[in-house]
Amino acid sequence: MQKVSITRRIMRDKATPLLIIFIVLTVITMTISSGVLDGKPFSALFTDGFMASGNLLNIFYNLVIQCIMMCGIACILIGGNIDLSVAGQATLNAMIFAWLCQNTALPWPVVLLICLALATCCGLANTLLVNLLKFPPFIATIGMASIYSGLCNVITAGNNIQIARASFISMAKVTLWDRFPATFLFAIALVIIYQFVLSRTTFGRSIYMSGGNANAARLSGLKPNRIRMILFINNSILAAIGGLLWSANIKLASPTAIISATPDMKVISASILGGVSFMGGAGHLGGALVALLLLNVFDNMLTVLDVQSYWNIFAQGFLLVVALIIDYISAERRRKALLVR
Repeated sequence: MQKVSITRRIMRDKATPLLIIFIVLTVITMTISSGVLDGKPFSALFTDGFMASGNLLNIFYNLVIQCIMMCGIACILIGGNIDLSVAGQATLNAMIFAWLCQNTALPWPVVLLICLALATCCGLANTLLVNLLKFPPFIATIGMASIYSGLCNVITAGNNIQIARASFISMAKVTLWDRFPATFLFAIALVIIYQFVLSRTTFGRSIYMSGGNANAARLSGLKPNRIRMILFINNSILAAIGGLLWSANIKLASPTAIISATPDMKVISASILGGVSFMGGAGHLGGALVALLLLNVFDNMLTVLDVQSYWNIFAQGFLLVVALIIDYISAERRRKALLVR
């Protein structure tokens, strides 16, 4: 009886069809890009095209920053808020890190701590606008995103800065079997830890309650403003870590690279597509992770098949709209079910 219950739960989860699509899409991409259909040996399926070591490393390096950001952004969404300044914060911290490494003799671990302190201040700034000044999170974080990205250009006059710490770069670029960055394992570990916090701890349940109905949460003794502050600070720290690892991968800090790559928008799309409600109060990181893998494989499929890059942008926007429509329909169904009860 328990097995049936678990099976039904799995089949009803939004992540299940996404996982099936991800597997099918991966197999199709591997087959077409490897050249097996054109007469290459079957072994090319695991060595060429999509499965080439350079291509896999590129995918996983992108996934590192996205998975780290996802832990913060998904929690923010579940808590009934949104933060659109993540890419700007990641860029600002990367620029500060590179500037301090280039112009001071401080060890990079000390510089890292300075950047994490700066990230905490960024999270507090976002919290100030939302909690005290009562700005909608959407408007507040868009404004702060412009400030953060503007500061990056002011600090460096729009120039890139080389990261002058070889030990930091080499640590961030350690790979396993020349196909998987070690930092990807760190990112997956973070996803597991955050999902455990969401599903197995009192604070995690408080996030769901605050996101589902802030007034009811307040009446039950919770403090939504404090929860929101913790989530914003946590999101900023994760954004800083993701930005630093991204910069270590390209060996420099750029005022535009992370912002133009829009990893935060891809994470938001994946989170909603994976079942995290844009309205708050529902979702889990497992579904968001599967959706994130699917989006990256889809993007890479278009690249290895020489499809024009603007189709990637179109597809990402289309999937976001579809995810929002599905989320709206799900929220309406939950609302009507509650009214019936």
